[in-house]
Amino acid sequence: AAVAVGYALAVVYPSAGNIGGGGFMTIRLNDGRTSFLDFRERAPLASTKTMYLDAEGNVVAGLSTAGYLAVGVPGSVMGLETALTRFGTMPRAALMAPAIKLAREGFVLEDGDVATLTGGAKKFRKDPAAAAIFLKDGKSPFAEGDRLVQADLADSLLLISKDGPDAFYKGSISDKIVKASADRKGILAKADFEQYRVRELSPVKCSYRGYEVISSPPPSSGGVILCEILNVLEGYPLSHLGAGSAETVHYMVEAMRHAYADRNAALGDPDFVKNPVE
Repeated sequence: AAVAVGYALAVVYPSAGNIGGGGFMTIRLNDGRTSFLDFRERAPLASTKTMYLDAEGNVVAGLSTAGYLAVGVPGSVMGLETALTRFGTMPRAALMAPAIKLAREGFVLEDGDVATLTGGAKKFRKDPAAAAIFLKDGKSPFAEGDRLVQADLADSLLLISKDGPDAFYKGSISDKIVKASADRKGILAKADFEQYRVRELSPVKCSYRGYEVISSPPPSSGGVILCEILNVLEGYPLSHLGAGSAETVHYMVEAMRHAYADRNAALGDPDFVKNPVE
């Protein structure tokens, strides 16, 4: 179900849930086993510490947030395949069929979809390929009730459905991405895709007033910070103080403030940082 929804979101939530990105998956099976998959985007092999700096060592505005130098190696396809292989029971083609249909036949845009696409219209107009998909007739923003069809995405999803992650990481899809990157001063290479790997990690676990919390470990900060906040709040009688009371809000804000200070000062990618999780 998670894999099917993941691919469906790649179609109907293009600003976030797409095969050009990556993600995390926290898993608990009905027999109590837990796992965590890290399939976030990875930096290209040709990346350097100074790639976003000018000759004087100053940050070049926009270089790390827009354009092909800002792009990581996508992990979504490998992540969803890893989840399916390790924990799934259904064939890939059956799980991807609804997403392929949504891309091929399109889906009706609602208010939130239109707001997102309209917000990106100015940037879409600067890129003919994006404009052809995400602007009506390649020119104007879509309206509520219009249908968004993504034929090229349907073709890509169909290839992945048939051939698995090799279609994305070793086949024509990555070839096209690498060429587009090279044409626009990017540094993505075929080796970046061929060497991409998913990390399977142990989730962060803690207890709160008799409940077990299972959440994400580094490189996500979420689980560590959530458990730190709960560990602090467990020492205070929040139910007695009352939901929304000044005292409860005060304790919650302070717990969050200290936890996020720890997050910003002590946590990072485990490939480079020893995280003091305990």
